[in-house]
Amino acid sequence: MKRASPIRELFDYRDFLLNLTVAELKLRYRDSLLGFLWTVLNPLFYLLILSAVFSLIIRFQVPDYPIFLFSGLVSWLMIQQTVTIATASVVNNQAFLRKVYVPKLAFPVSNVLARYTDHLILVLILLVFLAVRGAPFTWSLAFLPVAVAMHFFFSLGLSLLCAVAYIKIRDTQHVVAIVFQALFYATPVLYPLSLVPDRYRALFRWNPFSYFVEMLRYPVYEGRFPPGRLVLTAAGLSLAVFVLGLWTFLRKDKYFVFHLS
Repeated sequence: MKRASPIRELFDYRDFLLNLTVAELKLRYRDSLLGFLWTVLNPLFYLLILSAVFSLIIRFQVPDYPIFLFSGLVSWLMIQQTVTIATASVVNNQAFLRKVYVPKLAFPVSNVLARYTDHLILVLILLVFLAVRGAPFTWSLAFLPVAVAMHFFFSLGLSLLCAVAYIKIRDTQHVVAIVFQALFYATPVLYPLSLVPDRYRALFRWNPFSYFVEMLRYPVYEGRFPPGRLVLTAAGLSLAVFVLGLWTFLRKDKYFVFHLS
């Protein structure tokens, strides 16, 4: 009997995928007094500290720096938090995988879906923050769903690659955390790209995260649609990383049970 395509198989197991996603959300906030509020409180606390440091102490000359910073943080957290958590998604469910057949793809996908539930709330908080700050709402904000979708597929592709690597090399999660920590300062989240010296600016073109930060910052902070070239680059990165991650995961998934221990 011919096996169904992975995407069709995942669709056939959609109820299982939904239950996994809900279980992931419940597990994350179990025994927590504030529950989903931590989705808001963590980044807002981070925003408060960084805004104080970089607008009052180091004094970046950036108009309305809190909005500038918050928009960059939302983009960064969408990718960083998602990949960091989803890296161990298959290994954490190895006992379940040994007992019954289910699409292994469901585990990283459910992790990413659960995390993006949080991220959508964070985007709404960003819009509320704009209103509180008195920033004008422009038509460019209609681009936000497109930007979030590109973040989603880019994050999912990276998560699939890291999940495969983690099965074979258990140091992967630590490496991922260190790499993200380093890239945070090499990505224009805290500072505008215009402050980077010209001789180093070309290096930022090799940092894929910078394209996503800039793409989300345009409609939120600049109040205009991002340039077409930027959108095409981010879309190309999203598609390429997603396809590479999916291809790698599906190519290796039949061997996962032999590596899990």
